[in-house]
Amino acid sequence: MAVILMPYKIKACGRSHKGLVRQNNEDAWEEVSHARFFALADGMGGHQAGEVAAREAVSVLCRIIEEKAHQAGHPTSLSGARRELRHAIELANFHVYKMGRNNSDLRGMGTTICSLYFHDQGVVYAHVGDSRIYRLRNGAFDQLTRDDSLLRELIDQGQLDEGQSSEFLYKNIITKAVGAEPSIEPCVHCVDLVDGDVFLMCTDGLTDMLSDEEIAQVLAKAETVEEGADKLVEEAIAKGGFDNITTVVLKVVRDDE
Repeated sequence: MAVILMPYKIKACGRSHKGLVRQNNEDAWEEVSHARFFALADGMGGHQAGEVAAREAVSVLCRIIEEKAHQAGHPTSLSGARRELRHAIELANFHVYKMGRNNSDLRGMGTTICSLYFHDQGVVYAHVGDSRIYRLRNGAFDQLTRDDSLLRELIDQGQLDEGQSSEFLYKNIITKAVGAEPSIEPCVHCVDLVDGDVFLMCTDGLTDMLSDEEIAQVLAKAETVEEGADKLVEEAIAKGGFDNITTVVLKVVRDDE
């Protein structure tokens, strides 16, 4: 992976909407701006437990990263930042799991998580569940994460093809969630950065409504991160808004000041 040689900053905007069907919003997102860290979650569980799971997961995750950012010797190397993020997600998982075990109203709750941790030498990204991270670079739009879902497993096993995915009745069943078990193995990776890169974190309330091609078109046309985040939510609502919709759009901008 190439080491970034330019000073840069992150322009970011997040938008969240409960959609047109759900009574409450079980999505959550949060940032630690001075650490260039961003997290998003999509909760699940009855008695509004999904809201609790998502909110607690991103809150704990951000608090841990913020504490690390204030420690002497920080920032660490890129590989150190990767270890930090993995450990932070493991701690957030146990926190949510313990809350569910200690409160009968919250029992069985869980949440997806995805996060971006921008470092001087690149970006660390991580996820659990089917909330996604994309990157738009020079017209190429790529999904960086791989869904932890039944649908993805069946496609990988050759039992379904991509063309059948929209008709699959159980496409929203995820195979891994924060808080479901006392321990978890998040997917954590690193990629390089280029001036002008646009990253998107989103919940399945967006990706169930819009294709990757439609999402890419919106981001490519947007002149600001605010316009991109707003337009994606608007488009998902226009197509039905069957679930909560959360988008966080981030752009890498050269900073030569």
